[in-house]
Amino acid sequence: MVPFSLYVHWPYCTFLCRFCAFSKARVPAKGVEHERITSALLKELRTSLAPHKDKVLQSIYFGGGTPSLAQPRNIAQIIEAANSLVPLASDAEITLESNPTSAEVGKMRDFKQAGVTRYSIGIQTLDDRTLARMGRLHTGAEGLAAVDRARALFPGKVSFDMIFGFEGQTLDQWQKELETVLKHADNHISVYQLTVEPGTPLFRDRNAQRVVLPSGDLSAQMYESAVEMCTAKGFRHYEVSNYAVPGSESMHNMGYWQGRQWVGIGPSAHSRFIDPSSNQRISSVRLPDIQRWAQHCEKFGHGTAKSTVISDEDAKQEAVVFGLRMLDGITDRRFAGVSGGQSLKDYLHMDRVQQYVDDGYLLWNSADAKL
Repeated sequence: MVPFSLYVHWPYCTFLCRFCAFSKARVPAKGVEHERITSALLKELRTSLAPHKDKVLQSIYFGGGTPSLAQPRNIAQIIEAANSLVPLASDAEITLESNPTSAEVGKMRDFKQAGVTRYSIGIQTLDDRTLARMGRLHTGAEGLAAVDRARALFPGKVSFDMIFGFEGQTLDQWQKELETVLKHADNHISVYQLTVEPGTPLFRDRNAQRVVLPSGDLSAQMYESAVEMCTAKGFRHYEVSNYAVPGSESMHNMGYWQGRQWVGIGPSAHSRFIDPSSNQRISSVRLPDIQRWAQHCEKFGHGTAKSTVISDEDAKQEAVVFGLRMLDGITDRRFAGVSGGQSLKDYLHMDRVQQYVDDGYLLWNSADAKL
């Protein structure tokens, strides 16, 4: 059966980080309407998965927002409903994102009982002053403690995020942070450069020169340090920002980069799939406003804001761009899945490819046509 994935967006956060541009909202003063949000998610789930019953769910990813603020029983409801519509693979990966606050750490065991198999923790940095400036509600020590607890409950299935490039951060500080977190690491680490996204408080602060971030050269040194230090500890740098012990790569995210189909539910969630009725590649996005999205789910069974057909050319370009994010690159066989049989060599400007190869930016394996 065709492999398929499900993304579930839980939109609420206890706090709003100054650098975050994801779709989210602060928990309302009256609290989250857990049952209403879950009911809307379930309605959208049933509408969205119904046409794909001939597929198999390889992964479910609960992202946000902060999905660890959801009730474990509601997470279980979503997993059970998804499995009743599209069967879960025997080795399905079910990931839940979490922040390392005490309230969320205390729910880890309940999430495991709900069906979660993989835990992803947003540490970001160990520097308490930076955490406070960025709006985080945990300390570096709490981040490490959360990873240790998660490893006890989800051995071999724990990931955490680190970010470099904060204001005032030096190369030495970053290397010491990495050295510390690597002692606590399980089998997967994500390392991101701080990005300044339009519309965020950090964007406004930088434009007003209230913060000065590390130079491009220093950020490049930090990135190279991460590559060297993580690989030295046995982690394979399998994607631009991701490192894993071989065999522990994120199955869900690999699906994005390898061009597999997925459905996203929840406010602002995106989807990419082949419509079984028309055989067309579809891209869709849900309404961003939580209340409008919920109302549409209640009335229509889904909160889709826009749905478009992905052209053959766009599909080819996406396959190449996302393939190049991975160490393994993109093969002719995978490219043929979106190109109608056209080879990479026929599609690409091979004179440019060769120039990038000569300059050391690309690798081209002519034996199995792999870029």
